[in-house]
Amino acid sequence: MNKLGDNIRVLRKESGLSIRELSLKIGISHNTLAAYERNVVIPTVPNAVKICEFFKVPVEYLIYGKTVVKNNFKDNELLALAIDVIELKNDESLDLSKKYLKKVIENFKDKKKLIEEVE
Repeated sequence: MNKLGDNIRVLRKESGLSIRELSLKIGISHNTLAAYERNVVIPTVPNAVKICEFFKVPVEYLIYGKTVVKNNFKDNELLALAIDVIELKNDESLDLSKKYLKKVIENFKDKKKLIEEVE
């Protein structure tokens, strides 16, 4: 398993930010961020949340260094809803949620196609 600090460093470098730049953007001192990246100190929960919100990744990314949604999923509310449905551990709820989302997407595409045809 990767260390949290290594994962923070990867996120920061992928964004092209220095430790000082990141510290100013998220309100955590550069010394604290540097300690996180050196794996000397583990981030507090509030600071981990600040980091995750800034980079738009779930907290699991800091822990594991990977997540399916790291680069492509930007809507934390929708992600939280999906997690809530999964945590119900109810196949019927999961199937219904999938069917509903598929129908919403299908309807949106149909609407978009109709608009393009009219124009």
